[in-house]
Amino acid sequence: MLWAQSEFVNRPFSGRENVYEESESLGGAEARPPSCDLMYNSVTGEIVSQLAGIVGEKYVTNSKAMLASYLSKGIMGIEAELPEAVVRPGNLDEVRAVLQLANKNKIPVTPLSGGLSGGFSLPAVRPGGILLDLTRMNRILDIDLDARYMVVEPGLTTGKVWAHFRRNHPDWAPPIPDGAPPAATVVGDALERGFTLATSLYGPQADLVLGMEVVLPSGKILRTGSWALKKAKPFYKWGPGPDIGGLFLGAQGTMGVVTKMAVKILPHSEHKDIVAFGFDSPEDMVNASLEVLKKEVSVMVQGGNWWLVPTRLGPEEKIDLNMTKKSGVPDWFMNFELWGRDEADLNYRRNLVREVMREQRDSGVKAEEWQLHPKQKASRLLKPNKIAIPYALFRGSYLFVTWYTPWKDAADFCRLAEDKMKAYDIPPVLWVAAIDNGRQSICMPILCYDPTDEASIDRIRMFNQDTSHMFYDRGWLNYRPDPTVHAPAVAENAPEYFDLLRSIKKLLDPNGIMHPGRLGLP
Repeated sequence: MLWAQSEFVNRPFSGRENVYEESESLGGAEARPPSCDLMYNSVTGEIVSQLAGIVGEKYVTNSKAMLASYLSKGIMGIEAELPEAVVRPGNLDEVRAVLQLANKNKIPVTPLSGGLSGGFSLPAVRPGGILLDLTRMNRILDIDLDARYMVVEPGLTTGKVWAHFRRNHPDWAPPIPDGAPPAATVVGDALERGFTLATSLYGPQADLVLGMEVVLPSGKILRTGSWALKKAKPFYKWGPGPDIGGLFLGAQGTMGVVTKMAVKILPHSEHKDIVAFGFDSPEDMVNASLEVLKKEVSVMVQGGNWWLVPTRLGPEEKIDLNMTKKSGVPDWFMNFELWGRDEADLNYRRNLVREVMREQRDSGVKAEEWQLHPKQKASRLLKPNKIAIPYALFRGSYLFVTWYTPWKDAADFCRLAEDKMKAYDIPPVLWVAAIDNGRQSICMPILCYDPTDEASIDRIRMFNQDTSHMFYDRGWLNYRPDPTVHAPAVAENAPEYFDLLRSIKKLLDPNGIMHPGRLGLP
């Protein structure tokens, strides 16, 4: 069955790759997913008819061309399979009915909020089963300016919610993901414990979640936090007992489908600026920036090495790296994004950052202010922005491999990752940002690669495999564990944690239908 063309939402491509691949799952054969004792059934014509009866014929498709349009390898994951059918429910009852049908027939289900996570938002096993596209569920359900939260559906895009707040509540900001385009979703970012426009001050997006409405594979509906009580609002993240909500944050869709989320909104200011400093080494960058972070005056502290600049400018063969190097971009740099209550407060924050850096210079650190062009500041301050997208230009696609470390370990991470990237002929593009005023850092090699060259893809895989063991041995934590690389290492390095996780998964999802293979879970 096909959707009417007006109902189809094109999926974004991560680069120049051929997005269509024939999948064995389209043939209807059963398949055993990796590291899993469960068997899954394929989506038959009869199942497609039943799905159409739930959501309407125009919101179901098993067309090969439509299925292939969803295939996007890159961004957060390069391993993905085609689904056998895409279903676009419009409300809670339809999500519930789809899950009950899939659970009864042991068909895998992969939930998708916006689809901007590349391979991570697609099936991990064959048969690919049902891709549950939640983009129709895109409403703002409530905004409470006194309790300072909003309730939203999973398909609500950052562009839509940001525009709504600018028109109606300009003194408040929804915690949209930083660096992601307007098509990204608030719920998707929160479920992945992602990076918001103010993570350096308030912590990751998941820390702002107050409550969720979740449909379990059985069709049961669960609400978390204070929302668990029948007459309560989602004003408090802790429920009547232990925090159940944490089971769905970072779960990659393996535990259930989130259909509503209550998340904090943040004070917003029109008085903004970016102060940037350059450094000779990652050690100076990390140590000097920490002294600013301890003052807790910046909503966003992020930077990295000079490779962040040329790899955004165009195809590799057209970029003169030597010319870029001579253009004044520091070897290492850090941007401090400042929001003031008024212009006087903004000036106080600017001066405080500069005073700390003067003290660092007096102690022997080479920290020089980098005067950004007004256009550079404007592009950085624009929300939502598309800063990450141009990295696909350099070699055709890119992969973010993201790790959490203590802030003081970020320099060591940069040194190790840079050496390994050079060894595998990968441009050593490194991004570093502060979480919660530098209590932690998020360190991200941006792996630019050619998606048409299997050797280039293999180098990405080998880098990922090689560094995974090295980084876990140092006690660092991967942001989105890849099922083929990081998940096995988690099972090895945290066996008690992983065993308990598998038990919880079996309790909530005994047939293992929810995004099987992700996190190394059935």
